[in-house]
Amino acid sequence: MKRVAFILLSLFLLVTGCAPDYDEQEEVIQENQKNDKREKAIVAKYSISKDYYRPLEKYKPGKARGVLMNQVANRLDIEEMEIGLRRHSKDVFDPEDYFFQEGQYLTEDMLYDWLERKLTQQQVNELLEGASQELSAEELQRGLNPSLKDDATEEDYRDRPRYLSHILEHNFLQKNEDGTVEVEGISIGLALRSTYRFQPVKYGAYHYEQISREESLKQGKQLAQTVLERIRKIEALTDVPIMIALYRQEERGSMVPGNFMTKTTVKGSDMTIKEWQPIQEDYVLFPSDEAKEEHRDDSELIADFQAKIAEYFPNYIGVVGKGFYKDDELAKLTIDIPIEFKGKTEVIGISQYVYSLIVEKFPTYFALEVNIESHNGQESLIFREPGDEKPTVHIYGQ
Repeated sequence: MKRVAFILLSLFLLVTGCAPDYDEQEEVIQENQKNDKREKAIVAKYSISKDYYRPLEKYKPGKARGVLMNQVANRLDIEEMEIGLRRHSKDVFDPEDYFFQEGQYLTEDMLYDWLERKLTQQQVNELLEGASQELSAEELQRGLNPSLKDDATEEDYRDRPRYLSHILEHNFLQKNEDGTVEVEGISIGLALRSTYRFQPVKYGAYHYEQISREESLKQGKQLAQTVLERIRKIEALTDVPIMIALYRQEERGSMVPGNFMTKTTVKGSDMTIKEWQPIQEDYVLFPSDEAKEEHRDDSELIADFQAKIAEYFPNYIGVVGKGFYKDDELAKLTIDIPIEFKGKTEVIGISQYVYSLIVEKFPTYFALEVNIESHNGQESLIFREPGDEKPTVHIYGQ
């Protein structure tokens, strides 16, 4: 995706004939919430497009950097949760008015504590008795997942899965009249498992328990209320608007990511979530039974596309498509075409043929990206924005 972004940016600059002047920057002061010390921060005047937030020049990694990678097994889920949370944040925090920064308030230690299981009363008592310093039950009771007794059986594990796998934080800043920049909103994404993997016997076999979408929503909404109450206890966040979205992960080996299910926005200083807004998004794999059953026309279009390529190109291996649907309508289609590389001439030939098929057969109401790849890496990229009649082609090495 980095390569795609670079290509898109390069093409944009080539077409417009002028590049953003990154030397033209504005200096603002960032409010340090801990010691009330003001720090200078540089903000670029330009961004790649209106869909991107302007960052501060000195990029601050999130305080819980790395936790997402450790807690979420599927890389596709990791990418979609980050990109999707920012996408939904734009409805609340307009990129024209806000700067973006990775989360600076929920720390790594804090998240690992919250992602643990609650303790049973017996576990709390044992910890209090054996503590070398004076502790309270509240200090120990930080886990958000269901409690589990020490001698839990397989059935206990199935009845009390770890629903919550991660909490992702994004910060949104605004410039004040005096030139300071401070956080004026945050977004929180709660990652919820669709499949719970557990090991009731140490070093024993792994078992799996499916978690329904309905159960994910129910548990996620309860967890969101608790997370909100805890966030409000952080001094800098007592009165900022908070957007919370619930994300349902896919299985570990899935070839498509999961999706956001619902979101809510809580006004500054509010302590209670009042209502949720459903999100109708889904990723669908082509070919698949789900695609045939729920998106027959799109499935047949891609099957015909695959057949035409097979007729034309002898070293073709297959086609894998990923459709992103919003409100049951295809918004973006990504197609990967692996080939056996036999020379640049073949790459040019298949790229030209795929280009012609796209122009002839694919509707223009959705975004399209086609990646032609070999064992050497990506050979060519064909992409088209919604509404464009003709796609753009880039052949690597040309």
